[in-house]
Amino acid sequence: MTSAPRYPVLETERLLLASPAEPDFDAVAQYLMPGAPTFIDAADDKDALWWSLATMIGHWHLRGYGHFAVFEKESGVNIGLIGPWFPQGWPEPELAWQLLRGFDGRGYATEASRGVLHWLYREKKWVSVISLIADDNHASVALACRLEAEPEDIFSHPLVGDVRIWRHHRDRHEAWYKAQEARAK
Repeated sequence: MTSAPRYPVLETERLLLASPAEPDFDAVAQYLMPGAPTFIDAADDKDALWWSLATMIGHWHLRGYGHFAVFEKESGVNIGLIGPWFPQGWPEPELAWQLLRGFDGRGYATEASRGVLHWLYREKKWVSVISLIADDNHASVALACRLEAEPEDIFSHPLVGDVRIWRHHRDRHEAWYKAQEARAK
């Protein structure tokens, strides 16, 4: 028997985003079974991957938000995790993204990130969100630029090192969203 979702499900043009904390979501089948696609830095270490997934699921319970598992609508294939993230020691809530290998370059990260930003600003009433990105992570810097985020100071953390703060502004997202709505009419 499938129960009603306890967590939000977001939908964009090509994607569905669902919480891995949802009881019906099988994180083991999606990420831990032999042959499952990999995306997390610790993916080659199954124990570390388990801890990472448990942390992501626990984040939903502790904060009421977290990474969404992202699925292609057409195929139903899981393509990664994208969502808000605010672990202990972070300067403020972050929009983070991790795509499974082979799904980059299709605009999925931009589309999913815009969907999450819309949810954060409209439903959660957030005013600002950051992304923490290493300066040499050119793909993520390019995504932050597509999302019209602005670079700020460097944040130093003992686990992730030095990363730049990229600020997403609600007003820019709202202007983008209104332009999209006007084009759709």
